[in-house]
Formats: sequence, C-alpha cells, structure tokens
Amino acid sequence: MARIALISCTSAKKAYKCPARELYSESPRFRLAYAFAKLVADKIFVLSAKYGLVSGNMMLEPYDETLNDKSVGEQQAWGEKVIKELGKVSDLEHDEFIILAGENYYKILLPNLNYFWIPLKGKKLGEWIPELERLIALEEEQDKAVAIHMLFNSLPRLDWTMIDQIPYSNGIYVMFEKGESYKGMDRIVRVGTHRGRGRLKTRLRDHFLKEDADGSILRKNIGRAFLNAARDPYLKVWEIDMHISENVRKYGHLVNKHFETELERKITGYLRENVTFITFPVEDEAERLRLEEGIIATLNRSSDFRPSNSWLGLSSPVTEIAQSGLWNRQGLDGKPLSDEELERVKWLIRFGNNRYRDNADYKKKLQRMADSVKQEEFVDLVHTSANEFAGSAERITTEDIRQYIEKLLQEAKRKGYDYIELVSGDIHKQLGLKDRMPQVCSAMYQKMMPGDKVLHTTPSGKSSTIKIRYYLENR
Repeated sequence: MARIALISCTSAKKAYKCPARELYSESPRFRLAYAFAKLVADKIFVLSAKYGLVSGNMMLEPYDETLNDKSVGEQQAWGEKVIKELGKVSDLEHDEFIILAGENYYKILLPNLNYFWIPLKGKKLGEWIPELERLIALEEEQDKAVAIHMLFNSLPRLDWTMIDQIPYSNGIYVMFEKGESYKGMDRIVRVGTHRGRGRLKTRLRDHFLKEDADGSILRKNIGRAFLNAARDPYLKVWEIDMHISENVRKYGHLVNKHFETELERKITGYLRENVTFITFPVEDEAERLRLEEGIIATLNRSSDFRPSNSWLGLSSPVTEIAQSGLWNRQGLDGKPLSDEELERVKWLIRFGNNRYRDNADYKKKLQRMADSVKQEEFVDLVHTSANEFAGSAERITTEDIRQYIEKLLQEAKRKGYDYIELVSGDIHKQLGLKDRMPQVCSAMYQKMMPGDKVLHTTPSGKSSTIKIRYYLENR
C-alpha cells in the first residue's frame, strides 16, 4: 500500500520549459504543498489542467489553462483521463491519496478512490498557506504531547447538541474545557472511549444528557470536585455507587434525592457550558482501549502539561486528577504512544478506519457526488442536442421529438450513464414548442422499452410533469 499526493497546478508558472515541480514553484502555495507532500507521501503527482496527471520530473512547457474555466463535460473528460493515468501508477482500491487541490480538481476523482484525505477541503484560497504551514509543523513536531494537541485542535469541534451528527458508532473522544490552554492551543482535559460495539454516542450522551453520575465517571468526578471545593460532607454519600443493589440496601437511606437532582443539574450545566470535544473513528475495541491509554499516558508524562490555576479539577479529592490535569484516573501511568501509534492516530483521523471508509453509506455518498457531476454534464448535453433542432418550432413533428429523445438517450449511454430521467415539460421547453405537450408525451411513451419506468404521470397522461426513466443498457 502506497501513499500518493496529488497537487493541483497553479496559474503562477515559470516562463520556460522545466520539470513540473519547478514549473509550478513560482507559486508559494505549490511550494508548501510540495514540501508537505514530501513529508507524508511515497509518490507525488501534479494534477495539470492541460497535461492531466504528471510526475514532478516531467518536462512541461508553460501554459495558461485552468480546470475552473472548462465546461462540466470537459472536466469530466479530464477526470476520466486522470483516473486512467492514475490507475497505471497506483492501486486505486488500496493506495491512500492525499489531495492538495481545489474541489474542481478532485470531485470527479473521488468515486474511484477508496482511501483519500483532502487537508484543504473547505479552506478559502487565502487560507491554504497558513494551513499548509500548520500541517508541515505538525509533521516535523517531535514532542508527542504538542503533536497530539496540534492534531486534535485542527479537527471540527463538537458540543453536546451535535452528538447525533457523529457519522460512526465506534471511536475515541477527546475533550477540551473553557479557560484551559496549552502552548497557545486548547488544552485536552479528558480522553475517553467505550467498551462494546456501537456505544460512542451513547457514552457521550451519558456524560452530557443523562443526569446519572453513577453511569458516567466524568459526571461523578465533576460532582466530587464541586462537593470537595465546598467542603460538603455529602461527598461521602456521593462516592457510593447506587447502581449496586447491595449499596442501595446498605446506604440508600442516606441519599438526598433533591440535593442530588440539583447537583446533577449543576454538573450538566457545567459540561454543556464549558466542555467541547472531537471524535475519531476506531472500530476495533482493543485498539480503542490501547490508543486511549497511550494518549492519556503521553499527556501525563509531559513535564509542561499543566492545568490553569482556576481549573475545577484542582478541587478534586482524587489525587490523580488534581495532579495530572486530566479528568482521567485510568491510563495515567500506562505506556505512552509509540511513533507508530501516533501515525496510526493520524491515519484514523485523516483517512478513517477500513470499515468506516468501505461501508455502503459512504460509497453511496460518493456515487451521489458522481451523479451530481453527470447531471450537470447532462444539462450541457441537452442544450447541445436541442440546438440541432433549432429553427421554426411549428415545423417540428412527433418524429423529430422522438429523434431528439433518441439522441439524448444515445449521448447519455455514450457518457456511461445507467439511465436518464426525462420530463415532458423540460423537452417541450428545450425544443421551443408551444401547446404541443400531447405530442411530446406521445413521443416519450413511444420511446419506452421493457424495463423503463414511468415515475410520474397524471390522469390525462399528457401533462408537463410526465417523468420517465429510460434504462440504457440494451439500447
């Protein structure tokens, strides 16, 4: 398995024929992208609007051409060419692709790739340079505690209202707390995961939504800190796990339900107001538990990883929490992350684990993206075909309409579509017809073959909303 970087070409170029890596080096963005690619990739290629896929050593003449100025059809043809070339120098199914390019350069490629990471996705052009500088700094950082913070601080931050938006069910969560910082970044205050399958979101709900401290060690520890800070003697009762039936029998009479309800509300308010988190997918339970321990131990071993003087955890009666700066007790003295494990964490964050990347929903998402591109191209196809029938609309016959539909079908088949869906009102408008809807509908029905489907009709069967799906395989 190889890791391959794909970098988009740039408008700034050298004025003479030279290797691709030199031609585009006139651009600061390209220089940084290439420098980053050298740190993380086994092979580097440039996505050239004119030449397609080119290696850094390929000699190129300067040119003035960009994919952004090409039509949807031209972009599709360019993408098909690049994928064909990429298939000759890589394993599209198993290799990992790092794409340092704008959306027009990668959206056509994605349906053909299983593993990819788009570091600059969603970034405006002016944000590319600082983001690339940050990525380079992360790869060159030797202090694992710093690298972990750089990595996790770069991820989309979630709060308690966003738990259901997490697109996977197995993983690790990392929490940050308002007012806590580490080397200019938000400081990590807790690392957690779950045992059993599919419980990541359930675990987060236990912390933020379910007011039951005996079901959440984080809630239990925050409650301990509140009570200890107030020197409240109820701390002794709070320490008792009332999920254990024997404890209920022995100590149930000590529980002040009203007091605990109010304390639970206070804990909930504190968490929702002060704590945010990130997550990343880890399917295997043993790996989740090991990486959780490794991250916790790495932070705890760092000599300059310390809480602020106002951190609530300093009031904890649990020595490990107050001294470590983490709302964790387990894993503090475990084995820190190895170099290989840190790289594994990066991989899980950047590429997602195998099962998450390969699941059916993800494939469907990519296919929808490809279908969207094809639909845009189909609009161009329709306009081109309609132009061939331009002229006097009065002279267009039913046979002309059938020929127009047939041309759309054949062009769509040539482009690789499995089917196309046509609407009577669209055809009527494209051909510039007036009050000819019955003719259009008749022509549409006449072009149907066994297996084609009428997706929408009306009582008359001759309205502007008739919609038919034509399958193309046997045409």
